Amino acid sequence: MNKHIINVLKDTDFTFNGGMGYGHINGYEVNVIENKMGVGPIFVIATYLSQIKKNEFISKLNSHKFKMVTVDSSDFGFSIMIGAMTASSFEKKYNDVMPVILSLLEELEAPKANICPQSGEEIDSSNSKTIEIEKVKLTLSNKSIEAINSSIGKELDDYKEAPNNYLKGLLGLLIGALAGVALSIILYFVGFISAFSAVLSILLGTFLYVKFGGKKNVMMIVLSFIVTTVSLLLAILGLYLFVANGLVEIANLTLFEKFEYCLEIEEFKKGLLTDIGLNLLFIFVGEALSIARLRQIIKKPTKIEA
Repeated sequence: MNKHIINVLKDTDFTFNGGMGYGHINGYEVNVIENKMGVGPIFVIATYLSQIKKNEFISKLNSHKFKMVTVDSSDFGFSIMIGAMTASSFEKKYNDVMPVILSLLEELEAPKANICPQSGEEIDSSNSKTIEIEKVKLTLSNKSIEAINSSIGKELDDYKEAPNNYLKGLLGLLIGALAGVALSIILYFVGFISAFSAVLSILLGTFLYVKFGGKKNVMMIVLSFIVTTVSLLLAILGLYLFVANGLVEIANLTLFEKFEYCLEIEEFKKGLLTDIGLNLLFIFVGEALSIARLRQIIKKPTKIEA
């Protein structure tokens, strides 16, 4: 955990584990998440409020026009990023912003840690438990945990009972692949090589895969990878066949013979190998990023241990 984050929380009961911290601020249960991809840490503040009051809190905090501060509501309270231009200036920013946050919570009579942020009922050690939901620690009433598990159970049952039509789903992937091929061709003629074609193929293809009756599972990822890779590589071959046909005007040669003839031209051969290599690289980069996203999409929820 960043030393500046630890320093501003030194007078609290926070404990830190890697890039995560958990404790209480002014009676509110709070998680802090080190945001290595952003400009500042994210503070997750648990409290029970209606959505109307959550919207009011967001509006009032935004009215202060703090730079590099963003806020979102969640089922359990708020996620607030407190950003700063430099790591060392974060401490001053925190000391400017956090008192305003706490003041607004008090103004809206936002319940503190003695109230379950899910159900609004009063809790203590006899009727609640501190659990972890996607790495964030929350203290919920036993009834809330049971309700969440019941909802997860229904979601799992719906997933198991969902139909799965591979053929119709595959059609969706093919449509996505054709869109990626079209983009790849356009980018080629304007002089660009990009992973956008692979990403477009996967995102559109998997969206249509599910819409057409396919099931969100590992097979969807495998089929998406195969269809996208094969389609884009065939598109590259098709582009170079087109180029070879235009370069060679020898009569009685087939298209592939013209292509073979062009392979004897060093510049043509070098360009083909370069494009294949770069496209393969970008395909795998695009696939890796998209598959990481797809894994989150198909990740099935697990029940909370009460």
